Amino acid sequence: MNIFPASTIDRSERSRYNHDALRSKIELIRNLYKESSIQLNSNSQLYGLLDSAEKLADEWAIGNSETTDMALLFETLHIERISSAMQILSSEDLREKYLKDLLQGTLNFFERELSHAKSILWELEVCTKIRRAIPDTQLAEPDVVVSLQGQKIAIPCKKIFSEKGVPKVLSNAVSQFENLFDFGIVAINIDDLIPADVLLKARTFEELGDKLHRANMIFLANHERHFKKYLSKSRIIAVIASTSLVADILDESPKFNNALQWAIWTTTELLPKHAKAIEVFREKVMS
Repeated sequence: MNIFPASTIDRSERSRYNHDALRSKIELIRNLYKESSIQLNSNSQLYGLLDSAEKLADEWAIGNSETTDMALLFETLHIERISSAMQILSSEDLREKYLKDLLQGTLNFFERELSHAKSILWELEVCTKIRRAIPDTQLAEPDVVVSLQGQKIAIPCKKIFSEKGVPKVLSNAVSQFENLFDFGIVAINIDDLIPADVLLKARTFEELGDKLHRANMIFLANHERHFKKYLSKSRIIAVIASTSLVADILDESPKFNNALQWAIWTTTELLPKHAKAIEVFREKVMS
């Protein structure tokens, strides 16, 4: 098998106590709902997260940064992650569907429970990350579709809430694109396999990247037999494992970050055209 980690981690682009940048992220989310005439119900968790972020932005605006409420800060990090993923909805025809889906369940990344909203956000995150490297990337059935070198690559996006659910998730992923696309890459988010309320601590961003990569590697190794079963017939040519956490970087700034790293698994026993496709995809997206 081959496993290729991302060479760098994605992390918050936030400047310390930048209330203007925070407000722009809040406004992006609110405007998407307003323009689509969808009410942000006060009972939804997204409403509560936005309210917390606004309170913190107000505090930062008047210079109260040294006594920051940590609970508010962490909820603000959730808003930063959500906003970054939601930006692509500005030009999506099915924007209303995604916006409604994002109100169905928790978007608190410290919580560990089944959440349709988190699953939908994962689709947006996958599309956003790949589109940065491959512009012809769309939100479309099965979840994300990439056009690369004249080929259409299906990317079903799955969140894992239990280790036992991996075979079923792979089976469902295959059924989403089989007979419709030549091949697919399954993007699996494993955040919810990590215990609840975990704040990942590391001295440096390099150490953080190592810890995230280790989590991805353990997951891929634990389920290699399942991946081999589905890759054996080239129905799936690769599996992406992704871990995203709130991190406390002790020796660097900004101290608190949203951190993300991908690793991609594939075998050496692929058809030549599939091997070439995954090589190009990896070079563009994972570098």
